[in-house]
Amino acid sequence: MTQLAEAIIKIQNYLNNQQGRGKKSYYNNSSFIGQTPRMQPLTEEGLAKRLGVSEESVRKERIKLPPPLFVAWCKGKDRSGIGWEFNENTGLYQPAS
Repeated sequence: MTQLAEAIIKIQNYLNNQQGRGKKSYYNNSSFIGQTPRMQPLTEEGLAKRLGVSEESVRKERIKLPPPLFVAWCKGKDRSGIGWEFNENTGLYQPAS
């Protein structure tokens, strides 16, 4: 499970980096034009690895900070500058909208 999460993160980072370079899309299907890859929700472990912190740090910051500040904290740690929020219903972290 951990290896799968790490592989997904690597793929997402690769796709995000490709879009930032202005390269042509690798998708020839017109239905993909203008769409960005959708980030998948992460477990606490997956988010901690993505942010380069411990699971305990993620948990403490989520509890301590109001949701908008937690999103900003994540954004500052995320290599791609993505803010993350906790979904109470699923127990997963998802990109902030």
